[in-house]
Amino acid sequence: MILVTSAAGHTGGIMVESLVAGGFDVAVTDIDPQVKEIPGVKQAYVGDLTDLHFIQSMLKEVDQVVYIPPLFSPQEALIGQQLVDTAAAENIEQFVFISVTHPILTTLLQHVAKRDVEEHLIYKGMETDLTYTILQPMHYMHNFDPEMVKSTGEYRIFYQPDSRVSYVDPADVAQVLKSILIKPSKHNKATYELVGTEPLSPNELVQIFNEKFDTNATAVYVPVDEFLDQIGATDLYFRKGFEQLAYSYSTWGLDGNSNVLSWLLGREPVSFTEYLDRFELK
Repeated sequence: MILVTSAAGHTGGIMVESLVAGGFDVAVTDIDPQVKEIPGVKQAYVGDLTDLHFIQSMLKEVDQVVYIPPLFSPQEALIGQQLVDTAAAENIEQFVFISVTHPILTTLLQHVAKRDVEEHLIYKGMETDLTYTILQPMHYMHNFDPEMVKSTGEYRIFYQPDSRVSYVDPADVAQVLKSILIKPSKHNKATYELVGTEPLSPNELVQIFNEKFDTNATAVYVPVDEFLDQIGATDLYFRKGFEQLAYSYSTWGLDGNSNVLSWLLGREPVSFTEYLDRFELK
């Protein structure tokens, strides 16, 4: 059985849905009780990944682990490192870490935390022969909500609208994940950068959106503090992480190369236009 963490989140939900549809036996965990409502899973664990005993009890019941980190948690690195240690102690057959493209970037809190977990996982893999794979997805396409943009006429964004960021379709990441879980030894000790598109600015995303749906939406810059207030984010670490994200994206953007994802998929990754094709907007 495969354990997927942070399963009640957007990314986790997409990964779990794909695995269940693919016939995998899936267990899920999240601090959000809604995780118990996910259809098709064999087991749901509600709990806090900062609790050592909770981690240990879950990993006794599963064979493979897909670690999706919690969003902007100050204990993210400690959680990941403990999951790795427990996986090795329990002789877990495979540990898949869904990290991030360019975890070496020190201007981003969530990248630094994932870099620390990657390092720990690599050392532990050499020390114990723990089978592992690291996936490094780019910024997910689902962060652009076509229905919201259609209804409001705005794509409200917390970094500069002319800054360019690459994207990846989470469904492509899910497809890669399935192939890795089927053949753990083939992908053992591999680190795969998963980039789907060329860099696109919010202005360019909205232009593509307008051309497809014949609308006149605009990209609207919202200062990050105002953006965080609007979504009710009061946690200090969460806010600092978002502030760093806004500064880094506005200053440098974020990009990468799509070759690895193309090789793993056996086709070109989903483009932003193809992502929009899934939506029927009135």
